[in-house]
Amino acid sequence: MKNFVPLMVVVLFIFLIVVVLAQLSGSSKEDGRVYSVGIIARGSAYEQAIEGYKKRMTELGYEEGLNIVYDVRIVLDKDQLSGVVREFIAKDVDLIHTYSTPATQAAYKETKDIPRPIPVVFGSMGDPIISGVIKDIQRPGTNVTGVASLSTELTSKRLEILKQIDPGIERVAMPYTSKELKDVAADKSVEIAKKTADYLKINLILFPVTSEEDNKVVAEKITGDLVEGVVFGGDSLVWSGAGAYIQQAIKERIPLVSSSVEQAKSGALIGIGVDYSVSGIQSADITNKILRGGDPSKIPVQLPEKILLVVNMKTAQQIGIKFNMEFLSQVDLIISDD
Repeated sequence: MKNFVPLMVVVLFIFLIVVVLAQLSGSSKEDGRVYSVGIIARGSAYEQAIEGYKKRMTELGYEEGLNIVYDVRIVLDKDQLSGVVREFIAKDVDLIHTYSTPATQAAYKETKDIPRPIPVVFGSMGDPIISGVIKDIQRPGTNVTGVASLSTELTSKRLEILKQIDPGIERVAMPYTSKELKDVAADKSVEIAKKTADYLKINLILFPVTSEEDNKVVAEKITGDLVEGVVFGGDSLVWSGAGAYIQQAIKERIPLVSSSVEQAKSGALIGIGVDYSVSGIQSADITNKILRGGDPSKIPVQLPEKILLVVNMKTAQQIGIKFNMEFLSQVDLIISDD
């Protein structure tokens, strides 16, 4: 009997720990529910973000194939986004996770008026207020919330970096989604780029893009005898063809300042933008809150926790660029052959 009481205390203690851990996990294992999440990205630039999202969801207790299923769609044609969202609605998914401004706008447009609006969590988009998907950053007021990318706002910084590494630069190319396609983030990026170029006394040469396939054709028009640098805005259509611009920039020995770590790893001279794997983690945390009963209209939109400045030294050597120590002291990550 003397050993019985301590044993009961130990058993009770272990039981309490198990209960607490189960609650913290945020998963639905205990009730046997299987959640369904539709993921839609415009273009192929978001793989790392989606990977980070899924990994964090697993850490939170959502095991793919066990208590959660994902339907991941990478859509190249903007006109197909709404159709994919309607498929998600027909499948009665519990939540839609989006990447890019057009994908988020399509998700909001198709879900906002249905009897039970499906929550939408964006992992990357331009200004969500200007884009019309929320009313306020702190209190969205719709079925949409998520993580803003700042990719549009960073357009000015990318031009400033080009001027910093080459103070004599005068002509810079900027591929962008053609205005007729009505991409809010792309249009805003061009507006910001024009103002910044005027201030820096740079002649900004715009190259409109109408489709992902068009990127290769446009990239071949950007030559060293025409421009001295290339810059990306917050433009998911251009990002989907980033490889073509990177290859052309290296061939023409032109510095390209891109919008992400991944693009720099693929050969862009410099990348400045969000660490998308971290944005995916942030998006998963918001998703968890909603699946546990949180109201997206009351969950504040987050800003990226991590913005990185990345330099590809292999590309620098290939195109004959040398950085001074002052610039390199600002860099978060240096990519080399090592």
